[in-house]
Amino acid sequence: MKTLAACLLLALCLVPSASGFEGGGRKPSEAPLIEIGHHYAGQLNNHRSDANYGGTNEVAFWKLPPLTSRDVVTVDWHALPFTHYSSFPVCLILAQGIDDFSWGSVFGSTASYECSEDGPEYGLSGSGSAHTAITVQANDATASYLEFTSEARATEPSSLETYPYDFTVEPILHYLGVALAPREKVPANGTLRASATLADGSPAPDGLSFDLAAKWNDGGTASYSAVSSGGSIAFPLALPETAIGKRVTFVASHFADSQYEGASSPRLVLTVKPPKNNAAACERAKRHAHALARQYRRLQRRAAGAHGATRRRLRRRARRSAHALRVARAEAGRLCGAA
Repeated sequence: MKTLAACLLLALCLVPSASGFEGGGRKPSEAPLIEIGHHYAGQLNNHRSDANYGGTNEVAFWKLPPLTSRDVVTVDWHALPFTHYSSFPVCLILAQGIDDFSWGSVFGSTASYECSEDGPEYGLSGSGSAHTAITVQANDATASYLEFTSEARATEPSSLETYPYDFTVEPILHYLGVALAPREKVPANGTLRASATLADGSPAPDGLSFDLAAKWNDGGTASYSAVSSGGSIAFPLALPETAIGKRVTFVASHFADSQYEGASSPRLVLTVKPPKNNAAACERAKRHAHALARQYRRLQRRAAGAHGATRRRLRRRARRSAHALRVARAEAGRLCGAA
């Protein structure tokens, strides 16, 4: 008899828990830290007895790395539809500034929105996969979380379901702003300057590549490139005679890379004047090429002393700087009559 009782007790211990919750934490302090680019999987359920918000919802917390205002967090995620419906039970929320005591009130105000592809409570449709890009609204170095949630109201055993989901967070893109320096006119062979800043107003890093597009009537176009140095960008112009005397529209831009968002300046419309004296333009072009050469050498030295991802990033910037240096030397050669 004792043997039978022991066997029954062992069998009960081996029965899996009724909870279908897997992955993530049930409160912010239990949230695992997300590693960028790593694939994660979890599972929610509709069991009312397992709900961790108000007896109506189940919420899984995953902690994000430090974020700053206007960063873009992109989540590639997937979930399965309801067993008996074509819609999807799992939704996604970005929550900031919460802890174990405040998260419920913040969740309640956000979850009052309809779960949709437009947020702030993001949903799925179609294939059940989404590439959700969320712009961060506040600086928060320690308390930013992804919340995966589902309704949890079912009590009848026949109605109980589990909702698996999986996701990957792509490299976080930081805000980058660019603006052209205001002026009324510019010589056809002059220099147009721009400034590049981060979200907190500090200068953009050295070595970021920028493009300048010029457009005027009769279909005229021109384009130039330069790299940032101390938050400044200098675009040496070489506009054709067809642009002289016309109103030309300039736009500076940066294409999104692995660290920074894409950015475009407001349009700047200038009248193009005849070229300056070639001797002065030659000297200016040589100084620009010399500055780029120093920047290139500095980036090479920094890359040589760095390691891992930092070294790869600095090498990419050095390559972009080398390209801008070749362009600048060619322009100096054209203006100075060198070979």
